[in-house]
Amino acid sequence: MKKLMFFVFVLFVATITVNASNSSNNKEVIGEWKYEVPNAPYGYNAGNLVFEVKEGKLTGHVKLEDGYKIDLKDITYEDGVLKFGLYVDYDYVTLKITIEGEEMKGIVNSPEGEIPITAKKVK
Repeated sequence: MKKLMFFVFVLFVATITVNASNSSNNKEVIGEWKYEVPNAPYGYNAGNLVFEVKEGKLTGHVKLEDGYKIDLKDITYEDGVLKFGLYVDYDYVTLKITIEGEEMKGIVNSPEGEIPITAKKVK
């Protein structure tokens, strides 16, 4: 019985440690980032990326300059690399971005090919 209680305790501590580690890593991402994708179609070439944590999960959306919002899908952040996708005019595009302090640099994978993206943290 003591071994079972010890095992449950160790499992509980490990779970808390992993969750705390994941949420502290997300702190680098959380906030609002002004992005530019110069080669993207007009209307999608600039705006803001907004990331937050809801119910312990990293979530976000794009705010285009005209005020339209697009939800981000499948957001992951590990070892300084942020990955997510979104629907743009019925096409699913994916992004892979590296975060270095207050700046992001990466690639948008679209049906037209790879397009560079940059962003700077504003909030």
